[in-house]
Amino acid sequence: MGRPRQAILSPEKIYRAALELVDEFGDFTLPGLAQRLNVSPSSIYHHVQGRPEIINGIRSVIGSDALASGDFLTARPAWQDRAAAWARSYRSALGQHAKAIPLLVGEAVTDKATLDIYEQLAALFAGAGFGPNDVVVAVTALDSFMLGSALDWASPESAWVADPAAQPALHEAFAQASLEGRRSDLGFEVGVRAIISHLETLLPGHQRAATSR
Repeated sequence: MGRPRQAILSPEKIYRAALELVDEFGDFTLPGLAQRLNVSPSSIYHHVQGRPEIINGIRSVIGSDALASGDFLTARPAWQDRAAAWARSYRSALGQHAKAIPLLVGEAVTDKATLDIYEQLAALFAGAGFGPNDVVVAVTALDSFMLGSALDWASPESAWVADPAAQPALHEAFAQASLEGRRSDLGFEVGVRAIISHLETLLPGHQRAATSR
């Protein structure tokens, strides 16, 4: 019998199968991944070195899909609007794989697709006049909020089940609220605008204006 023209496995097939397991169960094991792919665990090691590489591969798959379908920075020219669009797009992409987020935050970002996503944000802040220190702070602040909001994106609409006697204020708010949209979306928009408003105060021009008052 001749050899197959295409390999049964590839790194991307392994990463996507691992992501499927994470989406279903919140984690993956090498034996479980081998079973999902219908191969032996040793076959997986012919293509990847182990769990850390697979986790970074999962991040790469999400990043590649996000770049292909997202609207990163496609907003009005103002950097504030473009930064909000970045957070909005990436939150949507990660929210579809919220169970993967705890795995991803434990590993440094090394894959090109995800680095390209963050390069867009860093270049946006640098082009707006932020210094190196503030670019790092701005990227970190927006990233941290976006990751938490992506987790909330996948949470129940009634995230807090409060008792009217033990938690009266919380219970009353949810009982009386009439929100025009999803709770998590509305909270995200308030939060991202608050962060961007604070980042505006870090710009040199804003600081000079505040000092001269």
